[in-house]
Amino acid sequence: MPPQDTPTPPQDATSTLSCQKKRWIALPTLAAASVLVIFVTLAVTRFDIHPGEIWDTLRNSRPSYYLLAVLVYYLTFPLRGLRWRMLLDNAGAFEHKRRPTVFEHSLLVLISWFANLVTWFRLGDAYRAFLLASKWKLNFPLAMGTVLAERVMDIIVVLPLLMLASIGLLQGETSHTASLVLGGATALAILAATVVLVMRFYGMRVARFLPARMEKAYASLQHGLMQSFRQMPAMVLLTAAIWLLEAARLYFVVDALGLELGLAFVLFASLANSMLTAIPVTPGGIGFVEVGLTGLLVLALPRTDAAAVTLLDRSISYFSILVVGGAAFFIRQSWEARRRARTPTTPATPSP
Repeated sequence: MPPQDTPTPPQDATSTLSCQKKRWIALPTLAAASVLVIFVTLAVTRFDIHPGEIWDTLRNSRPSYYLLAVLVYYLTFPLRGLRWRMLLDNAGAFEHKRRPTVFEHSLLVLISWFANLVTWFRLGDAYRAFLLASKWKLNFPLAMGTVLAERVMDIIVVLPLLMLASIGLLQGETSHTASLVLGGATALAILAATVVLVMRFYGMRVARFLPARMEKAYASLQHGLMQSFRQMPAMVLLTAAIWLLEAARLYFVVDALGLELGLAFVLFASLANSMLTAIPVTPGGIGFVEVGLTGLLVLALPRTDAAAVTLLDRSISYFSILVVGGAAFFIRQSWEARRRARTPTTPATPSP
């Protein structure tokens, strides 16, 4: 059974929301402070970069190109929302039910991005499926299966794009790093394909040994995952557009600082950075992504410029999500609390 919204008395709604706000405000504040401390510390110690030099580079950035970087980044959310809706349609999630709009899907994706920044192990992905299942009375494991299908779809598209971007990098000083990134992406693709194949051919055999409720949940998860892979040409094009926009964000960030970086290297660095973000080592990849992206960029840029690009890029992919995604989360929570407060509690029917 998917999670259900339970009516909440008006007096409880206000106190519950207040507690939630305190927790979720504290987490982003701590995370934002952590990313600055970690990045500056590692930049000074590992890369021998002085914060003053980074600041001199950042303050001369061009706002118009920075705003373009922000724009193309936030254009990915409607595309992600549309893709998720198509995956859910493929899985038959909305049969005889009202389908959420693309905007509603996109909003849930944005909120899940915010949740990923303040939780470990990318729990925002599961939270997104939970919100959808709760609001639209869907089967939660099935919705979670479509989220897993998204991750598999990303890997399917990112690997060939990485190979394309690496054509000119598999020689000279960048060859070792390019080979390592390609090797990691290939291993990840093989792992994803293995998991999908095992679930497809052996999953239900193993699930029969589980309790009936868990077996049913697994069957729904498998259905959501396997049935999502329809309309593959459209899915591949959508996913490619999403990742090309992610690369465009980095390209405009580099332009905003008045630097020059080849298109192939921008695409390579952006996709490699996405792999780092996907690894749930820290919430939102704090510290891990900053060092990894700077390490890639120093192959083509001076150290100070590489650190400045990383910091400016993370101001979009991390700090802006804390603000915009956090605002979306709080607004939705407030609206849901008011809606539950207005919903009359149905009295229990006494047993005869």
